Amino acid sequence: MKSNFLYVGVAVVFAILVIIYATTTSHLSEEIASISSDKADITNPTLTVSFPVTFEFKRPAELNKTRFSQVKFSHFNHQDVSCVKCHHTWDGKAPVKSCATDGCHNELKAKGETESYFKAFHTLHSDRSCRGCHAGMNKAGKTELKLAPCANNACHVIVPRVAATN
Repeated sequence: MKSNFLYVGVAVVFAILVIIYATTTSHLSEEIASISSDKADITNPTLTVSFPVTFEFKRPAELNKTRFSQVKFSHFNHQDVSCVKCHHTWDGKAPVKSCATDGCHNELKAKGETESYFKAFHTLHSDRSCRGCHAGMNKAGKTELKLAPCANNACHVIVPRVAATN
């Protein structure tokens, strides 16, 4: 009987310590800012960042039609990259805007334009674009992601169709 009370007592003390630790250590904003040298000015020490862990890029409706599949992206697989590396206009406080927002990469038709939506993801010699960053990692031997051909690579994966059975 005494041993049951002892176990319950230890469990209660442990739970209280976990709660105290969790409520007194909110260093998320400092952790986000310290991921790399590209830092956002984070002024709110109780910042809570909410983002989809995995999502599929939805192309803007006005974008040129393409035969390539939508890109699936994982924030989890990119957690060692500072948020402001890709979200380069984010101030660390406001909600993150779409790349196609007015004033950012809102040129949707002309792929060759420097600030086009297409170039935001495909510029080869930029560590801010998906293609540039991964090409650099491939060259440095840090990964072997298949970047070409575009129709079926690490980004635009072709999902095989399953034949319907009757």
